[in-house]
Amino acid sequence: MTKRSYKQDCFLARSSDLLTERWTLLIFRELLIQPCRFKQLNTWLAGMGTNLLAQRLKELEAAGLIEKQLPEEKRSAYQLTTTGHEVEPVLLSLIRWGFSNLSPSDDDEYQHHPHWDLLALKALFNGERCNSSMKIQFESPALTAWVNISPEGLRYQFGTIQDADLRIPMTISEFKQSAAAGDYSQQPQMEEFIDCFRS
Repeated sequence: MTKRSYKQDCFLARSSDLLTERWTLLIFRELLIQPCRFKQLNTWLAGMGTNLLAQRLKELEAAGLIEKQLPEEKRSAYQLTTTGHEVEPVLLSLIRWGFSNLSPSDDDEYQHHPHWDLLALKALFNGERCNSSMKIQFESPALTAWVNISPEGLRYQFGTIQDADLRIPMTISEFKQSAAAGDYSQQPQMEEFIDCFRS
């Protein structure tokens, strides 16, 4: 298959040639959240054929944007290179734009995996409204991960942490609905966390 190109000597066009092929930004989404093996990517990117996924990974690897964690292992997880990580602000800006300008889909055919919300949290985090450091544990059958917020930014990691300041026994999407309903209006620490995502 011949790779499509705008054939324009302009850095916007050339960046678009590389990054805006169908599925490419979603591969970046997954690898920004965590390194992934081919099989994991194939699961999270349902609808993308395995041949196309293999082709995209090969192209991104050749461009120096992704690499295998263990090059000598055939089934090694893929991760972003330093150059690949530089694409993160572009994706976070797109998430913020979508959050501000698009309505959530009510189409049952649209998939949603709870781990995607970790990247959305990072995109929507407003460090200027964060006055202190805090560790928040999300724990549910669908997602076990924790986030660390501070005025410097937001970091996330899968798994559990013992010294969490807040423990939230639900997914991030479920928490968002509860917060929107005002369920935490009498809980100062929870309100402080929620306030860090207001513009």
